[in-house]
Amino acid sequence: MPELLSSQLRARLSPLRLVSPHQGPQTNLAGAHKGRRRGRSMEFAEHRDYSPGDDLRHLDWAAFARSERLVVKEFESELERTVMVVVDFSASMSEPKRRLALSCAAAFSWVGLLGQDRLGLATLGREARYHPPVRGRGQWGRLMDWLGSSHPGGRADLPASLKSLVQRLPRSSLVLVLSDWLEEEASSALAFAHHRKHQLALLQILDEPDRSPPWLGPLRLEDIETAEFRQLSLEDQTLSFYQQALEQHCQSLRQQCGRLGFHYHRCAAEAQPEEVLLRQLVERGWLA
Repeated sequence: MPELLSSQLRARLSPLRLVSPHQGPQTNLAGAHKGRRRGRSMEFAEHRDYSPGDDLRHLDWAAFARSERLVVKEFESELERTVMVVVDFSASMSEPKRRLALSCAAAFSWVGLLGQDRLGLATLGREARYHPPVRGRGQWGRLMDWLGSSHPGGRADLPASLKSLVQRLPRSSLVLVLSDWLEEEASSALAFAHHRKHQLALLQILDEPDRSPPWLGPLRLEDIETAEFRQLSLEDQTLSFYQQALEQHCQSLRQQCGRLGFHYHRCAAEAQPEEVLLRQLVERGWLA
C-alpha cells in the first residue's frame, strides 16, 4: 500500500488541531474541546442507538427491557470529541481525486488523534464500510491499513449513506466528508445532519475533466456509477451550459453550508496535499 501521508507532512501537521465550524482556534492542551462533548464523565447526556464497536459497559439494559432496543448511554465530557472522516470511493472519484482524498483523510486522522479526539472512518461506494471511533496516536497506523484496504467503485449514494452514518454518531460529532459531491441530491443530507446536531465539513474535490470536459462532437455519455447513458452532441455552447450548471451546483452547496454553519471548501484534485492542508484549509479555519 502506498504511503498515504509522508512523515515530513505529519511533522508539519502535528502542531495543528481540527477546528469545528463556529469554533475558535484550539490549543494543544487537554480540554481544547471543552463544551457539550460526549465522553466518560458521570453526567448523563442522552441515549443513542447501539453500533458495533460501542463499549458494552454503556448499554442501558433498563431501556432495553422497556423498548427491546439496544441503546447506549452518553455522558458529558470536557475533553472528548467524536470525529468521523468519510471518504467517497465511488466510481466517479477518479484516481487524482481519490489520491488527494486519501491524503487529506490520513491528515485529518493524524491531527484528530493527536488532539485527543475519538476518531472513526467510513468509506462510501461499492462497499460502504465503517470503522468505529478509536483514541490515541498509536491507532493511526491501524486506521490507515484499514483505509488502504478499501476498494473503489460503485455508487456512493451520498444522501442515504450520510443519513445512515450520522445516526450512528454521538450528537455534536464533527463529520468531514471528502467527495466530488456531484450527486444531484447530495445536499439533502446536510439538513438532516444539522437536525442531529452534528458539525459537518465538506471538502469537494474536482479534477480537470469535471471542470472542463475534454470532448466535443457526438458523444455517448455513460454514468460509471449507474451505467445509465445519454446520446448528445457536445458543442462549445453545451460545454458552457455544463460549466454554468456545475458552478451553480457548487455555489448551492457552499450557500447551504453557510446557512447551516458548516465548513465548505472546493479544491482541485491536481493540487498537492501540502497546498490544500497547510495553506487552503488553514486559511479557511479548518485547521489551526
